[in-house]
Amino acid sequence: MNTKRQNPPKESPEELERRRVLQETLSCLMAEEEAERVCSRLLKSFGSFDGIFCAPEEVLRGTPGIGEKTAHFLRLVTQLSQTYLEERSWNLLRIYDTASAVEMFRPKFLGRKTEAVCLMLLDGRGRMVYNNIICEGSISEVPLYLRQVLQLCMEYQVEEVFLAHNHPSGVAFPSQNDLLMTDRLMVALDSINVVLCDHIIFADESYYSFQSSGVLTRQEDIMRQAQLDETESVRRLETRLRGQHGEN
Repeated sequence: MNTKRQNPPKESPEELERRRVLQETLSCLMAEEEAERVCSRLLKSFGSFDGIFCAPEEVLRGTPGIGEKTAHFLRLVTQLSQTYLEERSWNLLRIYDTASAVEMFRPKFLGRKTEAVCLMLLDGRGRMVYNNIICEGSISEVPLYLRQVLQLCMEYQVEEVFLAHNHPSGVAFPSQNDLLMTDRLMVALDSINVVLCDHIIFADESYYSFQSSGVLTRQEDIMRQAQLDETESVRRLETRLRGQHGEN
């Protein structure tokens, strides 16, 4: 039997840098030696920065060396980072495509453990005039209130809309409810001459674009065909009524 102890896997330069940053952050609240020990415990318990900074405060307090003050401090670090990223995002000024919309949306979902819906409104020049979370739900679902979306569109007098929500499960793929919600939103927005440019689902570092996948294009074709069919039905009815009137 080979009883030789195996050395732990060597950390990559990126992992070493993350460890250094976390350790220096913790040393703002405790001695350097204690900060080093607590840093190792956190990384061992949660596995990554994402696991640490997304963990609830009460869970963090379960780590030896993490008291109420330190747990709250780590939560504030996450919120501070989120605020910074959101402020940087506003410098984009205009939204040209899904990629630029993703950059504006992503900070809104940083650290969220439940689903939330974010709405982005653009004026006629593609300038962002609104970008906020409009509703929050549970870990697996979130409601979308069409009346609220329409009211915001009319209040800001916009022409284009981007919608985004997150999947805390880590799977960036639309559910049946997501597809149904998107269809209803497109129809509702079309009634006030506003275009849904994309619906984006975020899951960890990945995302799913309804526009890039072709879902929006197919739905637009269905809507246009339905409008044409309705117009044709009205035309035929008018023709029939004129014919009946002529016979009388």
